[in-house]
Amino acid sequence: MPGGWLMVLCVLLFVREPLRFARELTASLDTLGMRGVPALVELAAHAVTAIVTVAAGWGLWLRHPQSPALAGVAVAASAAVTVQSLYWTSLPGGAVPGEQLPLSLVAIAHAAGWIAYLRYSRRVRAWCE
Repeated sequence: MPGGWLMVLCVLLFVREPLRFARELTASLDTLGMRGVPALVELAAHAVTAIVTVAAGWGLWLRHPQSPALAGVAVAASAAVTVQSLYWTSLPGGAVPGEQLPLSLVAIAHAAGWIAYLRYSRRVRAWCE
């Protein structure tokens, strides 16, 4: 079982994006017909992101050698979905006007921190060898 920050990352990958997708899906399911094709495309992209994050978390948990690279892609995709949801969305939700830029910067910084950890951490390299 991974320990420390690697465990935190595994939990984030397993839980955060799938829960966000589930929340978006349940909030928009009743009005999906009214929202049209853009909402379906957006939900599909968010579903793929959720699937990739779970796969990355599972790969890290199982010590697969390629999982740090997949986790980096998953974290970047999660940040991209967050920024996209803040600026352009066909789904319910969104941020209060004026909060988009700070929230986007936090999402990008969060992703950059995890990507740096995945690339430069000796613990990650030792775990996945």
